[in-house]
Amino acid sequence: MHFARTRPEPATLAPTTVSSGAASTPQALSRPLIALDVNDFFSPTGGGVRRYHTEKLQHLGARSDVSYHLVVPSDRFGQEQHGGATLHYIPALPLGKSGYRAVIDPLALRRIIRQVRPDVIEVGSPYLTPDLVRLASAGTGARLVGFWHAHYPDAYLRRPLAKQPLLSRTAERIGWWWAARTYGRFDATIAAADCLRDELAHHGVRNVSITPLGVDLELFTPERRDTALRASWGAGDDDVVVCFPHRLCGEKRLSTMIDAFRTVAAIAGPRARLVFAGRGPGEPEVQALLEAFPGQVHHLGFVDDRQQMARVLASADVVAALSPTETFGLSAAEAMACGTALIGVDALSVGELLRQSRGGLVVPDLDPRALAAAWLQLLDPALTRRYGARAQAFALAHFDWRETFDRIVAVYRSVVKGEPARLDRRPHPVVPAPLAWSGGGPTPTPRRPRASHAADPRAQVAAPLASRDVRRAPQRRGS
Repeated sequence: MHFARTRPEPATLAPTTVSSGAASTPQALSRPLIALDVNDFFSPTGGGVRRYHTEKLQHLGARSDVSYHLVVPSDRFGQEQHGGATLHYIPALPLGKSGYRAVIDPLALRRIIRQVRPDVIEVGSPYLTPDLVRLASAGTGARLVGFWHAHYPDAYLRRPLAKQPLLSRTAERIGWWWAARTYGRFDATIAAADCLRDELAHHGVRNVSITPLGVDLELFTPERRDTALRASWGAGDDDVVVCFPHRLCGEKRLSTMIDAFRTVAAIAGPRARLVFAGRGPGEPEVQALLEAFPGQVHHLGFVDDRQQMARVLASADVVAALSPTETFGLSAAEAMACGTALIGVDALSVGELLRQSRGGLVVPDLDPRALAAAWLQLLDPALTRRYGARAQAFALAHFDWRETFDRIVAVYRSVVKGEPARLDRRPHPVVPAPLAWSGGGPTPTPRRPRASHAADPRAQVAAPLASRDVRRAPQRRGS
């Protein structure tokens, strides 16, 4: 997650009209519900948070029962109309040389709130924004709802300081204290994965509603598989391509991925194929890997076009999702919708998705040997396709943006009425299934088999596939 920089490109968000004047007069409470989002995590080149808000602009902008407004940091004031929804730009403080910005002016935000007169305000970023929104909305009667987009006490405080245990633990405690002081005082908090509910409650954020994010199920489908694109990677129909569609950085476990690939390539030779789709500070490491394994490793750069991203995910056979701090894992969900199997870390939302869908293999965090073992297992195309079919069936049944926003609007209406907003029903069935890789203990380093050894070397690391399949589910109806 990153703070937003300047205003998004109009071509990316496809607004219907653009204006710079004042917002229109809001409708009364007895008419459509008026909802306003404030989020410093919105970025023109962002990932899951940006996708959440652009989809929200589209879906709520097409509804007659909700008037939706989104406030994001920029270098100027301005507005864009997206159907019935309005995107507001507000001048914000540049954060060093990063190009990102943070809203710090409560008066400018208060002017927008006074114009819109929202019934409910959703706060999507955890640092200054909760207090800023509380101050700017004072006396308006607006209810406040938080969205837990970033697991920041763990992801941004504990883990970066892991080499200094005392400082790491102290920073994490301060982070959770701040979460209880801010999100814990909201009328409700929305999280995208069920595994977050108990942890948030333990740290003082108790009124939590689980609302998984969605996928464009018409765009992300197995029909996007492109044999020409696969051929450009040197892959045929029976080759297995693993894709890493993430920012190239330590948070996404890039080094773990590279170390595992070197092990797999030493055993499987040219059968090991890896495609990177993203940019970031780890690009020199990726470039070195490309030079060491020409024809086996490919780097596509940042793929901004959604149709091209769908082709990439559908044309791969396996997607790696190794970040242990994902609060949903949108790229993993999009890959599942494409019928692509996963290798995912056994943590937070990614581990939850794999246990619920049984659509791939889970491995421990920061364990390249276990990742290599799982990777070798998935070099069997039939096994990989079986996992991919399970993943797609689960995605069709559970990842619909319309259901996401139906649930969010239901939370809004509950808090406006002063009713409990918590959605107690778990949105996904938790399917009991063992870890699919080769064990829960330390994984031995896979070795190249001797020339006289006739057995498949993957037999040493493969685990039997659970016998029960998840049947393909019908696509959800619309709202």
